[in-house]
Amino acid sequence: MIEISFQPWTQFRAVKDKSSLQAWLDAIGEAAEAAFRGGMGSGPGHSAPGAWPNTQSGGLIDSINHETTSDSVTIGTSMPYSGFLRHGTSKMARRKMSDNALQEGMAAASGNMGHWVHWSLG
Repeated sequence: MIEISFQPWTQFRAVKDKSSLQAWLDAIGEAAEAAFRGGMGSGPGHSAPGAWPNTQSGGLIDSINHETTSDSVTIGTSMPYSGFLRHGTSKMARRKMSDNALQEGMAAASGNMGHWVHWSLG
């Protein structure tokens, strides 16, 4: 005779550790900045479509920054022309920009939290 018994699990609670989450988001932002800066080519000349932009004057690479809140991280640049690079124009194909850097930063800093998160365009 085989006897099977079931013991119910005790209650499980997930608690958000705000300081760990903040540190992890900041690590993503730093990794994203490093990916952006490290991916940019050196001029002169224009970068290839779909590639990271080339550094021409240094304004774009110098303006790359990230901001971290308690539940999000944003990376970007303050240069007015960065939107043209990110989205492309009728005369120029899109280049890799902040959204690509964020994806690379998440991959680099994912650690053990990578399967719990996703990124979205805001």
